[in-house]
Order: sequence, then structure tokens, then C-alpha cells
Amino acid sequence: MKRIWSPQLFVGALLFLAFAVPVSAQVYTVDYFGYGWEQAPGPVKAAGDELIITCTADNIDPAFGVDLGTEEVTLHIHGLISAGPVDMGGYLVVNYTGGFMEIYQDPGMNADWGVNPPNAVSPGTFSDGALFFAGQFTSFTMYFDSSGSTGSFSGNLDGLGGSILGSMCTNCVYTWGGVFTTAGSAQIPLGYDFQIDGVFEIDSAVDTETTSWGSLKSLFK
Repeated sequence: MKRIWSPQLFVGALLFLAFAVPVSAQVYTVDYFGYGWEQAPGPVKAAGDELIITCTADNIDPAFGVDLGTEEVTLHIHGLISAGPVDMGGYLVVNYTGGFMEIYQDPGMNADWGVNPPNAVSPGTFSDGALFFAGQFTSFTMYFDSSGSTGSFSGNLDGLGGSILGSMCTNCVYTWGGVFTTAGSAQIPLGYDFQIDGVFEIDSAVDTETTSWGSLKSLFK
């Protein structure tokens, strides 16, 4: 999967690490691929737009006990409301408020994006089966590069329910992120605005220790 970084994001990550570095952690992952669209009264990314995304998992941590050969894992993200794009000196940042993510485990293997969503199969075939995980976003941001055709996204969630909630760890940290391309630069079904590729991570709660800036820099030598 192609990773897209900006200098500002890299510096931000370093500053975060400078304050707290995990001592140890168990991370469980779900890799996914999918498409998103906006219910837009105006241009894509405009304030007030709702972002909806539907995905299928193409790899999942063995700890979950899911066989992707006999059942599918699908993701349905909805209710993310754009606060509008902000120019950050050559690239755009769009923060979203609200939003929920549900992940389903389904032996029906019927996920289908179709065209011009919402339609008869999307998001319906991505929101059926047994509830694997449900969460509410506490933050979600999209970062568009200077061309506006590619970028990255990241979000954090509170866990609300699902079969895995509490079974992998307690006081878990749930994060969702990856990269995207827009309809003008990728093979995307008609009516969708984004193609996305990323990872949902469940991190076990761990202790942290503070570290100096000098110690942090030594990690990158």
C-alpha cells in the first residue's frame, strides 16, 4: 500500500512521540480496501457534506479467528460531516465531525459496490451479517496533496459494541487510517469519489514512558 506523508505530518508524529513512547503493545489489525462518496449539496469536501465509505477486508489478524476464504468482513463508515477544506500551504486538510463505523462478519460473501451509491447493493451488502465491531469517531481528518488527487486519512474511535469488543484487550485504542486516490486518478466505480486502502488497528492499553528529544532523534539515525 502506498503511504503518503507530508513534512508537517512527520514532524507532528515526532512531537507526539517525544512526549510518550509505548513500552510494549499488542496490536491487532484489519487491512481493508474500498470506495467512498459524499452526499454533497455542493463540491466534494464542502462544509456540511456527509462522507460514506464501504470496504472489504483483504487481510485480518489470525487472532480474530476469521477465515476470509469462507466469510467476508465488511466495513460501513457513515455520518462523517465535513467542516470544509482548510489550505495548509500547498495541501488541503478537511476535518470531519461525528461519524460511526460498523464492521460485519458475513458468510454470505455478497459485498458489491455497484454504481452511483447509495444503490440497491451499497451500502446494504456491507452492513449485513454479525456485528464484529461498532465504534464512534472522536476525530477524523483527510489530507489532500497539492494536486488534490491523492492523500491520506486518519481517525480515532471509541468502541461501542460488536463481538470483539473486550475480547482482545481492555481499555483498547481504536485507530483507522490509510491512503486514498480520487475519481480522476484511479479506476473507481461510477458515482464514487474516493478509492481507499488502509488499516484498522486495535491497540492494547500499555504504560508509557517519557523520553527526551535527543533520545527520540537517535531512533532515526
